Amino acid sequence: MLECLRELVSIPTYVPPGENYGKIVDILVEKFENLGFNARRVDIPEEIYEEKQKQDSLSGERANLIATKHHGAKEGLTIYTHLDVVPAGEGWETPPFDVVVRGDRIYGRGTADAKGGVAALLTALDVINEECLECRYDLCVALTTDEEIGPYSGLCYFADEGLLEGEYMLCMDGENDGVCIATNGILTWEATVFGRSCHSSLPYLGENAIDKAVVLYELLKELKKRVESRESSVKCMPEIAALTGCEHVKPVLNITMIHGGVKENIIPPSCTLRGDRRYTPEEDIRDVMNEFEEIFKSAEEEGIRLEWKVKHGYPPLFTDPSSEWVSRVRQAASAAFGVEKDACGVHGSLDVGYAVERTGQHACVFGVGDAVDSNAHGANENIKRDDLFKYTKFLILLLTDYGED
Repeated sequence: MLECLRELVSIPTYVPPGENYGKIVDILVEKFENLGFNARRVDIPEEIYEEKQKQDSLSGERANLIATKHHGAKEGLTIYTHLDVVPAGEGWETPPFDVVVRGDRIYGRGTADAKGGVAALLTALDVINEECLECRYDLCVALTTDEEIGPYSGLCYFADEGLLEGEYMLCMDGENDGVCIATNGILTWEATVFGRSCHSSLPYLGENAIDKAVVLYELLKELKKRVESRESSVKCMPEIAALTGCEHVKPVLNITMIHGGVKENIIPPSCTLRGDRRYTPEEDIRDVMNEFEEIFKSAEEEGIRLEWKVKHGYPPLFTDPSSEWVSRVRQAASAAFGVEKDACGVHGSLDVGYAVERTGQHACVFGVGDAVDSNAHGANENIKRDDLFKYTKFLILLLTDYGED
């Protein structure tokens, strides 16, 4: 399992640009074929890419893997995670694209998010074959790309093309602190405030766009307070609740980027603010949009000239925590990890929300990393060796009749 993980991590599938997708998919196609799957590489067609995903920062083929194995089972299951990772960034104490084992932890970009799950899945399927265990589901494995950059990942394409099979979905992204049954949806927003440039020695001849943007900033801060005073009915992951004091998933409004000005001695003609909005499964996207419209209208009423736009990302995910599928996943996870795994939600967003919206599958998210110490997306990303073993055991319990014991 470690050798498999080492091979996967060594392929730098970071996005942007996502240039090594084909390399990792071709390797994995062979691995799944050796396990008796009908596996193939699926590249997103150029016309679909141009319409829904193309970005200046991206290059290379948008390759993905689909693998199916039918046992004549009564139920079908899609097992999904993504093969792309975020760039390594700075601050690493180990080579980011090498697997390094130190004590009880395994370091490397993608170990937690989400190549550790792929190595565990391949190991679990190999054990099931070797021990002649009966798989209780017809299996569809979807290992796709561009999840980390969106807005139209390989999983979105698979959902639109009807390639995802079965009543259920297990997403191996995320953490193992609890069984995730809810995520926030996401949209990104941008607002450009306009002024009038002039020489900085005569500022009263112009209009400073940054000064005007401050007014908009304060209006958005007021909206942020209102948004974040709400909460979902879904409980947070235990570790996040302990760290933040948030007992339930909350909606979030962020102002994350501000850019304005040309040069120190020029009154800036424009200033652009950008951010994102995470909205809970209970929130209506139309209400989210109306709140933005009201804020920007208020700014215009104060004499601010502006243009604004939003880009919709992944919708929220919600699966009834009392459903049979959630019960099965919780049972297998609790047995494998030796501690009760509750149904809960996360503040983040996943492309699973888009897929489930199209397929109607019951979905749970349960990954190999932990929410805090694994430091996914950060330097020294890692997973516990023991968690990788337990996660493999979880998959075996979930996929076979052993999950009933």
